[in-house]
Order: sequence, then structure tokens, then C-alpha cells
Amino acid sequence: MKKVLVACAAIALIAGFTSCNKNCKCKTYAAGVVVKEYEQEIDEGMKCSDYTEIFTDEDGGLKTGVECK
Repeated sequence: MKKVLVACAAIALIAGFTSCNKNCKCKTYAAGVVVKEYEQEIDEGMKCSDYTEIFTDEDGGLKTGVECK
């Protein structure tokens, strides 16, 4: 009986950790300046880098767009 209770507790603990929503920390850049910081919830099957859309200008390498990590 004790082994069954330990097994149930372990399964519940694992299920609790895997069901948590995961978030990315994202920054929005305009001409190299951070204009907004926020957390993006990750959709199933996605990763943080999938939300990154960053561009750099040819002159100074200034970032424009969204970068998520």
C-alpha cells in the first residue's frame, strides 16, 4: 500500500511540472533601443526563437524588431 501511495505522489508531481505554461522573455527594439519588455507564453510545439523577428540596419547594426529568449 505504501508503494502505491509513493507512486501516486510521484505521478502527481510529474504531471504538475509538465502542465506548467512556459514563457519567453521578449524585448521589442526600435533603432537599437529597447522600447518594451514582456513575457510571451509559448504555444505547444514552439520554442522561444520561433517568436524572434529581429533585423539590423546596414550602417550601425542597430536592432529593430522582437527578440525572445
